[in-house]
Amino acid sequence: MLPGEGQLSAGSYELVEFLRQEAERIARFTARVVTADLPVGGTGTRRRLRLVYEEQILELARHLDLYGDEGPRLYGESQRRYAATRLSQGVNLRDSLDERALLHDSIVEIWSMRHDSFSPEMIRLLTSAFAEATAQIGDVYLTYQRAESAAFQEAALLETIVHHLNEAIFVFERDGVVSYTTPIIETLLGYPPRLFVGNRFDKNSGLVERLDIRDRVGAPIAPDDLVNNVAFRTRAPQHVEGMRIRRADGTDAVVEAHASPVFDEEQELRGVVMTLRDRSDLYRQTEALEEAFRDRREMHARLLARSRLEAVGSLAGSAAHALNNQLNVIALRLRRLQEVPGAAEEVEEIERSVREITHLVGRLQELEAAPRLGEPGPMDAAKVVVEALAMVRPEFDGRQVDVHATLGEMDLVMGDPEPLLTLLVALLAGARDACPVGSAVDLETGMEDDQAVIRITDHGPPLSEREMNQLFEPLAGATEDRSLSLSSGRAAVARWGGAVEAESSEAWGNRFTIRLQLAAAATEEERKVEKPRAAPAGRARLVLVVDDDPDNAAMLADLIEGAEGEALTAATGTEALEDAARSKPDAALVDLLLPDMKGWEVVRRLREELPDLRIAVVSGLAVGREERERGEADEYFRKPVDSDEVLHFLGL
Repeated sequence: MLPGEGQLSAGSYELVEFLRQEAERIARFTARVVTADLPVGGTGTRRRLRLVYEEQILELARHLDLYGDEGPRLYGESQRRYAATRLSQGVNLRDSLDERALLHDSIVEIWSMRHDSFSPEMIRLLTSAFAEATAQIGDVYLTYQRAESAAFQEAALLETIVHHLNEAIFVFERDGVVSYTTPIIETLLGYPPRLFVGNRFDKNSGLVERLDIRDRVGAPIAPDDLVNNVAFRTRAPQHVEGMRIRRADGTDAVVEAHASPVFDEEQELRGVVMTLRDRSDLYRQTEALEEAFRDRREMHARLLARSRLEAVGSLAGSAAHALNNQLNVIALRLRRLQEVPGAAEEVEEIERSVREITHLVGRLQELEAAPRLGEPGPMDAAKVVVEALAMVRPEFDGRQVDVHATLGEMDLVMGDPEPLLTLLVALLAGARDACPVGSAVDLETGMEDDQAVIRITDHGPPLSEREMNQLFEPLAGATEDRSLSLSSGRAAVARWGGAVEAESSEAWGNRFTIRLQLAAAATEEERKVEKPRAAPAGRARLVLVVDDDPDNAAMLADLIEGAEGEALTAATGTEALEDAARSKPDAALVDLLLPDMKGWEVVRRLREELPDLRIAVVSGLAVGREERERGEADEYFRKPVDSDEVLHFLGL
């Protein structure tokens, strides 16, 4: 049949025009669905797939337009070349057919957003095109297997061997593109092989950034310095003993990497083969010991250089705000992933990691508000106890000694977290050394006689009165660093109006009790946990999002629009005020750090100009009690935000 001889109904021509006009949107939707199960949304992979799918859609429209009813059959034959390409890239038949099904599902999905239903003629054409394409794709794979049966058997044997290797193998073509990788990479790093195939390990692909490749001590490795790229450049084998790669679950894999160039008979470079061998178990114990050493060194540095804490706190606050911005983007993106079939388990694991990071960021922000030297203030001793437990736990595990913690509630006390943390770590470390192997140290907290009490019992051999006194003498103790911590800690507790008591008994070993005075200014109102207030009545039709971080602004806008609201974004305070005056939004979500003015100033001016505006502060900074009591905003959300609470506040 010659082009132009086919006959289509008017309704079918509407389908052709739809495919041409919406090709990019359909392709983008399909690429997003295909890559949704990847642990990271690789923009390079998604962009490459989008271009391929867009070409397929336009080709379908072209065949329908030129050949009419014969278009689906001829379109199917045209897909043989595409199938051969996917086959050469190592994509199996099932994945190829799944991609084809998703592409046609996307056509139906996008059509349904704009139109009521398909006509019978359109359904017939789309069904025929899908059937012809899948039949031709299957035939290409079958023909390949039959024609190359001997090679196929050899490849199958090689594949079986490769599956049992404990090394991941990458094959780089001469242009640096990964053409093959073994399935073990998913076990090693948690990423499926198709994330790597077709990508480069260079600064433009985005893959290196997501893998966060570093040397053994954590320093970033530039893409040009990766072993595969150095092997290309020097035409010589390269080897690295320890290289850190970020797994899909956020943990690090320590790998041994080797890259060898491959030459043809004329000594022309054909490519590079790189192997990665997992060395994580080998380094894990060393890392734990190094981390414990760093923690102890940091703790003593804080004690001996306490005057620097205020500057460190300011830096920690800035870093925490930046981290919270990124965590907020991750948390909002996870909401999208929850709707992807089969992604629930991965989403739950990522959410757990986000919660743990959020807890660490919160501890950074606590440094920002730490009191200065010699100025004890209201302190949550329970938090200090938990932090001390976290610091000494690895050392307990190494000595095969457990900690039995009975943590009762304690009211706010007067003190300083740093000296108390140092004292608790020293007491727990001493109890660990005194406690018999296989037994446990008892840690108890609670209230006694209007005092907060922390009690540590080691169940070891009882110490004499002289030995007890020596523990608190900086130069007399068996471990001088620990004695210094005990001495300075006991002196600090005494300055706060408390006491450190030591006693021993044949029945239960040695017991140390820390008694802390309650904070006189800490009223019951200050100690209670503030509960989220109910959202104002009514839906917020238009919401103004004020955030200079484009990712945070975009994700909050997507969250609102996904709940059938409308969003307007502003990157500066000036822009926000102008947009508010012009558009009269129903609600505003305002970040506190903006490039041209303070977030609180934006809140105040919005309140003056639009008294009925519903305003919430959304920030990575901690909002103080005084600022809350002024009531300038209706609600306060700390990044990463709980998306359901934000939508509840907006009435969505």
